[in-house]
Amino acid sequence: MTAQLLVPYMVFWAVLMRALLVRAQIAPPMCARCGLKFERSELGETICRCGHH
Repeated sequence: MTAQLLVPYMVFWAVLMRALLVRAQIAPPMCARCGLKFERSELGETICRCGHH
């Protein structure tokens, strides 16, 4: 594998793993714009308010 394909491959792998963890309800879904969770898991935790769902 060439160095030019290594970075896109690793990004694809990370995105795929994140999607699988969210689908399995192991990781919480996060906003694509701000990167915050949609719902609180702990009291006082910051959540997404940008409305980009």
